[in-house]
Amino acid sequence: MPAIPRTVDAVHDALPPTRREEFHAAVARAAPGDERDAVMTAWWLEAMFEAVPGRDQRLDDTVAAVGLVALEPEAED
Repeated sequence: MPAIPRTVDAVHDALPPTRREEFHAAVARAAPGDERDAVMTAWWLEAMFEAVPGRDQRLDDTVAAVGLVALEPEAED
């Protein structure tokens, strides 16, 4: 899946209509600079998660600890 561009228009288009007003309000409240960058990053991640079908089911499964995959421990030097 290609990444969604990290722009206001691209994030807006990738979000479901029910989340778009919340997104625009958050961007409008954020001060220019680091704060706005952090808001855009958070919402860009939301848009990326929304782009993969079944998000709600994946979240429910994670909360219920269903289908979790064990990670390999980090190798020590």
